[in-house]
Amino acid sequence: MKVELNLRSILRKLKSADPKKRYEALDDLYQYKQQEDLQVQIEVLLDCIKAATSTFPKRVDHWDNPSYYLIDFVCDFRMPQVMEALIKHFDQFDPHAKERVIEFLLSTEDQKAFYFLEEKIVELIQSEELFRSLRELGSYPVLARNIIDKTFEQIHTEQYKFLYYSLISTINESGLDQGYKKEKVLPLLLEDYHTVLEEYLKFDPDYSTKFVYTAWKDSYLLIRNRLRLFINLMMYYFSPEVEKELQRALHFKDPMIKTDALIICLSKSLPYDQKILTETAQHVESAEMLYWKLLERNWEHLYPIHEGVQPHLAKTRFFNTLVGNPDEEGKFPYPEEIEIVDQVETENVHGRLVRYYFIRFQMNNVDYVGWVGGYTLESGDPQGSIWDESYTEFVEYNSLSEKEHKQAFLEGKKNLMNVLDQHVFFESSPKLSTGTWFAIAVIIPFAIRFSYYLFDFPILNILIVIGLTVALSLNQVRRNKKKKVMIIGDQLIVKKGAKQNSLELQSIEKIEYNQKHVMIYNRNHELALKFPLSWVHYDLFQQQMKKNVAHFEHKPFIQP
Repeated sequence: MKVELNLRSILRKLKSADPKKRYEALDDLYQYKQQEDLQVQIEVLLDCIKAATSTFPKRVDHWDNPSYYLIDFVCDFRMPQVMEALIKHFDQFDPHAKERVIEFLLSTEDQKAFYFLEEKIVELIQSEELFRSLRELGSYPVLARNIIDKTFEQIHTEQYKFLYYSLISTINESGLDQGYKKEKVLPLLLEDYHTVLEEYLKFDPDYSTKFVYTAWKDSYLLIRNRLRLFINLMMYYFSPEVEKELQRALHFKDPMIKTDALIICLSKSLPYDQKILTETAQHVESAEMLYWKLLERNWEHLYPIHEGVQPHLAKTRFFNTLVGNPDEEGKFPYPEEIEIVDQVETENVHGRLVRYYFIRFQMNNVDYVGWVGGYTLESGDPQGSIWDESYTEFVEYNSLSEKEHKQAFLEGKKNLMNVLDQHVFFESSPKLSTGTWFAIAVIIPFAIRFSYYLFDFPILNILIVIGLTVALSLNQVRRNKKKKVMIIGDQLIVKKGAKQNSLELQSIEKIEYNQKHVMIYNRNHELALKFPLSWVHYDLFQQQMKKNVAHFEHKPFIQP
């Protein structure tokens, strides 16, 4: 109840004319958003949605957008009532809040929500009020196609051009509609490709990987990504002119662009130089990408490196991990040298036997330690299959011996696994029952009113009624605290008083629920655990369970 009272206080402060009070209220809201497994009564969430439709005081800074932050908070609660309210009030939200609602509704994968979104997204695109959440459509090619069908002319605008090409790529790659609108897309594709190509050719003569991630990072990567997008689309929009462009791209110096063009040439049985295949397989930027692209097409026999493939791929994995994570100043760490020192085989955080490579790399003439892995040791998996936990803490290589570095790594893994074994991922207890709230909200006012008519000492009678109600409430709170559903480490635990039952997550075959209970079945299709639905917010429970079993080879069915 305290959470709900505080949230209502936040709603009042957000209407304050004092920017300081609004800032404090938004900070309080942010603190609640950071809490894991926060549970809020649906009535308060609906009040937050209604409040987000309000007219707020004039903004004083970029942070001063209560409508957006209220909606962002509410969207953490995947409940049918929340979805219905967001749809109902959509038109009244701030534009940024609308973007957040679109992301939320897409994630529900609800058919009603999709019908609603198709109409609204088309309206927002036509008025050029939508940008960020368009990227989310990439996961929903049918919806993306329906929207582009109605707004195709927007591909001519700078605001939407490259987003549309990206969505068209998704439509093709999904198999939904290969060659989508070819008669319209092909000439536009070639025209826009040549425009970007002119920009790329300014860099090509001086290309070097170091330049890309140091001197050129602000200007080059965007051009590279756009050119790669166009080249990958050429797989589906092929013509004699496209063939000429692909043959030309094989000789560009950028190994990523060269690899994309090479894969299409292989797919279309176009001629290519074997040296190009070797160059892209050996280059630190493209080695792993080429391996996986060949593997996807069952062409792994074409990969020109046949021995030491996994340690070779580990180097490019580490390189891309490092340069893909810019520091606080936006600078990309750039390793001058990457060397495999040794390897360690142990269990990863998911309890799977994997291999990690001990890396030595150099930056600014200092040698550091890094780790790449874990590569699966299970039979039948390709050599590049990895549960990615590659990282560096920039520990200097000469600070310890090689043996001590490996011992420190293994101890760190052991400590992490011990922490995860005891970590409480989810915990929930039943709230006060409807009957108790009825007693507080109805019986007390009723008793107060009639006490003045029926008793000589109404105050005494009122105090007795209040005392009994409070005692009833406290007793139920005490009893509810002994009823819990928890996910701790790899265990699902149900407690009722002194009685406790648990089940390993790996042993769960199916999770279902009805109007009264949640049922957990084991791998033998037996009912292993059962608890009242009122003990959890099912949507939050379901989300956490999905996170905790996402890495399982055999994932349980979890009723949505």
